Formats: sequence, C-alpha cells, structure tokens
Amino acid sequence: MKLSVVTTLYKSERFVEEFYSRIVIVVKEITDDYEIVFVNDGSPDSSNKKVLQLKEIDNNIKLIELSRNFGHHKAVMTGLNFVDGAYVFLLDIDLEEPPEILRDFFKKLNSENNIDVVFGIQKQRKGKFFERKSGQFFYKIFNLLSEIKIPENILMARLMKRSYLNALIKYSEKELFLAGVFAMVGFRQESIVISKGSRPDTSYTFRKRMSLLVNAITATSNRLLVYVFYLGLFVSFTSFFGLIYFTIRAVFYQEYLKGWPSIIISIWFLSGLILISMGILGIYMSKIFSEVKQRPLTIISKIYE
Repeated sequence: MKLSVVTTLYKSERFVEEFYSRIVIVVKEITDDYEIVFVNDGSPDSSNKKVLQLKEIDNNIKLIELSRNFGHHKAVMTGLNFVDGAYVFLLDIDLEEPPEILRDFFKKLNSENNIDVVFGIQKQRKGKFFERKSGQFFYKIFNLLSEIKIPENILMARLMKRSYLNALIKYSEKELFLAGVFAMVGFRQESIVISKGSRPDTSYTFRKRMSLLVNAITATSNRLLVYVFYLGLFVSFTSFFGLIYFTIRAVFYQEYLKGWPSIIISIWFLSGLILISMGILGIYMSKIFSEVKQRPLTIISKIYE
C-alpha cells in the first residue's frame, strides 16, 4: 500500500463527511492504493456511524473503535500502529488544517531523497488574545525546560515515510506528548507554513493547557529535577552566608535581629520550596508508577477493515 491517512474521532460527527470528501480527492491524485484510518476515541456522538456509512461506498476506509476515551495522543499512536502505507499522513479531522495541504506535503517530501518527514507550522498563532499568549507561553517554557526543542506553533499535520514511522512506533511510554516524541525520533524533518483556522468551541481551557504543559515537560525531560537540586543548593548557601553575617553582627557589633516577620517569611519561603520540590518529585513518581504497570496504551474493542 502506498498511502495511509490517519485521523481520530471525538465529537466529530459534523466533520466526518466533509473531511472524507476533501481528503479522498487529494489522495486519489497521488494513488489509488490507499487507506483512510479513523480511530474512534470513545466519541459519545454518532461519529462511528458516519464513518461506517462511508465505508459502504469506499472499502479503503478502516475504523478502529477504542473501548473508551483514552485521549487524543494515545488514539493517534494507536492508529499509527495499524497502518500499512509507505507514506503516512496524519491530520486532525476538525478541518482547522485543510486536507488539501497533503498536496504540498507530498511534493516537498519527494523533492529531495533525504527528507523523512514534512510537518506543518503556523506562521502566527490563531485565536483570541488569551489563546495566542498562552500558546507562546507554552512553547517558551517547554523549550526552556526540555532538552528536546520543538518549533513554535507546530501542528499535528505531518506526512511521514515508513522508515520514520517504524522508529516512531517503538516509543511505548504511556505518558505521551506527541510533539516531543516526534522530535526525539530524529531523522530529517522539514516544515511548511500553513494557514490554520480557529474554532470558537475549542475544548482547551486554561486548566487543560497548564496540564498539557506539565505533562509535556515531565514526559520529555528530567531538567526540573536537576533545577530543584540547584535551587536547594542556592537556598542552602544563601542561608549559610546569612547565618555567618548575622553571627558577625551579633558578636562584634552587638546588633541582634529584632522581631518575628523575618522568621515567619523565612519559614513560609522554605516551606514553599519544600512543597514545590515534593510536588515535582511526586509528578515524576506518578509517571514512573504509570510506566512500570505496563498497562496497554489503549484498548481496541473492534476494527472494521
């Protein structure tokens, strides 16, 4: 098989028909040997029924139903494990990224022999003020704290060669941040600037964005643990020199520190550092707990192919 298209379903019934009608036109311009893989990530609507109706007219459609909602990134990795194409095109179904970008991706991927992946980025993040600023904050903090650097405003859309995909699916961790994993795999990856739409009904609240940031950093880097160690050293040395300073003042100048505010502030400061450090350690320990249990990434209830 030459080309596989992978997308996920979650509250996506209003997008299924238009997505299929647009993507299949581009796919058939490239090859008649293709498959379109839909992964139903426990969608509560009729997304799977829409796909099954399309499957009646196009036998190249494959539907993978998960037993419940496992999350977007895990559903994507499940779909990537069940494709047969020499080229694999990954795209979200919500049409914010136009399916027609496959033309440009395929052309660029085959313009040079040593390109393994072509992925999309936004020149400027779309959405309202909060969405733009929170996105900028996410990438700056992630690239500051992680050994793996990712381009700002990177998108899920990407076209991959089989050699890259075979390396990608070897990553079996349960705590997934796909943008980081995509970068960790390596190979030669080139970007294309594309125009992405913005939907007002996005489910990414501030709480979810912060949760994604914490998961992204702790899933791809141990720098937070190193920084906590250095922070502890800094506080210890500062306290040590402060002790020497006040001891000299007390012994030689008979100047004693009066009042309790400085003591209370010091207690609060050190207590805060201890709680932050314990929280960071707890996050990493929870990830170790999830990994060592070796639970499956997702559970597949049925495959229509």
